Amino acid sequence: MQWTAMQDSRTSRARYNRGARSFHWLIALMIAGMYFTNTMRESYERGSPLRDWWLVVHASIGISIFVLTVARIVWRLSTKVPAPVPGSPMLHLGARLGHLALYGFTFCLPLSGFLRLTSSGATIPLYGVIPIPSPTGKNDSLHKLAALFHNDLWMNILLALIGLHVLAALLHQFVLKDGTLRRMV
Repeated sequence: MQWTAMQDSRTSRARYNRGARSFHWLIALMIAGMYFTNTMRESYERGSPLRDWWLVVHASIGISIFVLTVARIVWRLSTKVPAPVPGSPMLHLGARLGHLALYGFTFCLPLSGFLRLTSSGATIPLYGVIPIPSPTGKNDSLHKLAALFHNDLWMNILLALIGLHVLAALLHQFVLKDGTLRRMV
């Protein structure tokens, strides 16, 4: 019982700050929204107004994820983070590589989606309100390149990374019992 109290005290001091936790959970929620909006969009026929509406919502959330990821990276580089919990060097390397991959995907997938959409010459009505004109105009080569990085394969890799991230958090919480999960909630 006393060890648990010491563990709670140690982990409460080692929590990530409110900004880091907010970025983490807001981006996680928005990624869930991306999958939902894409699924809804695909349930309507091409050219239908509802399909187009879901695409606007999908693109708007994607742009928001991109902006939040950039802000999160700046935040991460400018604020102190808690020291890692004790563990093996391989565990720390895996965590570092996993986090870098998640940052990379939350940066590159929205960027490639934006370029895919705008390289068709389209203006994106951000949340249906703010028009974002295409910075590239119609550009078939860029459209094909962006489509290579914004498709089911890359989205499924992101899902797999998220799944591994969740499994690692659960491993830390219930097997290693090192307080890692508590640092982000």
